[in-house]
Amino acid sequence: MPITSMTGFGSATRAWQGDGGAAGVLVEVRSVNGRHLDVRMRQPFGPRVEHELRLRLEARLGRGRVELAVSIKPAAGGSGELGALDLGPAITVARVDATLRAAAEITARAARAELELSTPNALEVLRFLHSLHRASATPHGDAAVEPPPFLGELVDEALAELCAFRRREGEALATELAGLISTLQQQTASIAALAQGESARWAERVRARVHDLCEQAGVASPEPTRLAQEVAILAAKSDVTEELARIDSHLDRFAETLAVPATPGQGRTLEFIGQELLREVTTIGSKIGSHEAAGLVIDAKGTLERIREQVQNVE
Repeated sequence: MPITSMTGFGSATRAWQGDGGAAGVLVEVRSVNGRHLDVRMRQPFGPRVEHELRLRLEARLGRGRVELAVSIKPAAGGSGELGALDLGPAITVARVDATLRAAAEITARAARAELELSTPNALEVLRFLHSLHRASATPHGDAAVEPPPFLGELVDEALAELCAFRRREGEALATELAGLISTLQQQTASIAALAQGESARWAERVRARVHDLCEQAGVASPEPTRLAQEVAILAAKSDVTEELARIDSHLDRFAETLAVPATPGQGRTLEFIGQELLREVTTIGSKIGSHEAAGLVIDAKGTLERIREQVQNVE
């Protein structure tokens, strides 16, 4: 099984005959990338139900920012225009009418007492009704509206669709990352080919430079042995054999991580390998003197940046 993406969406809906009449229950769950599992939830059934739903999500998902929304939509053809709106169980036609009558009575009483009150707008009325609904919670902290008996099954259906979405995205990610790793292998192979003659080029440049400086100063050139020692020191400093070997090892580990079954935490492993690859490529860039190799190092860094962007979506 390939890697799993942290990007996905799933939904499920079912009809319900609740206390307030016929309605539909809609569950939507979406996720994006994140360093840890961060669950955000909107549902009208209270803290106990939220805790149970959170446990269901944590059992199926390893990483990512996840948003779960549960809403109750009154069935079509409800009384009044409010019947077509998704305002939750706190808002009904009867409650709105009662609230408006009470507001009118209070306004009239204030006028008789020679007090002027501002007229509430629609949003303030909605907020008032929602606050009354929250205040009607039971002593245990659960809202008065009881959840449908099938809520857990509905959430599982939405989660299954989300996970399938994340798997499909993971397959695309794996294909993209495999192509980028192949490109990086070609780039580092080209750098390795150029690095083979780096010591000889360093030796030739040093000899020519020392010869020119000695001629300008009117002094004899140093002994060949002394010059060879300096060339050897510079050649050792410019040697990138160890860095190239570590890059090959990191690339093998990256491919192995992509090949194993999808498990939470693969993204962190791939991120770490990418950081190590960038460290080695940067070191090579500081050592190697060839202009052509320097251009390849820049290209390799660009490829690693694209790898980093893709890896951030891996669970």
